[in-house]
Amino acid sequence: MTKHFRLRDALLCLALLALGASDALAANTDAMDGKAILGKNCGRCHSLEATGASPLPQAPPLREVYLKYPIDQLEEGFAEGMGSRHRDMPQIQFSPDQVAAILNYLGSITGVDPAKRAPANIPGETPP
Repeated sequence: MTKHFRLRDALLCLALLALGASDALAANTDAMDGKAILGKNCGRCHSLEATGASPLPQAPPLREVYLKYPIDQLEEGFAEGMGSRHRDMPQIQFSPDQVAAILNYLGSITGVDPAKRAPANIPGETPP
């Protein structure tokens, strides 16, 4: 009877480990998808890596953009098309899922989780 319980416990542990691994894999896949989206749309001009200069010197590395702006401004900018003083920068709009993947990727290369980023502090408004 104890062997039956040990086998059941072992199978339960394996199942829990598999679930945890699938969550980690899903988060990693999301970050990889974000990198692919950025590579297709932004990599020609902006650095997409944790280090290194952008191919276009005037284009800031996206890791710097991610760290510079409040998370809600980034979400809105990616969803509605980032504004720029550079006239050749295209206005690309991303879906909510793409925005989440992009922010998760940028969070993964900067070590700053997008869920822990603060929204913009607007004078006169109380932060949530």
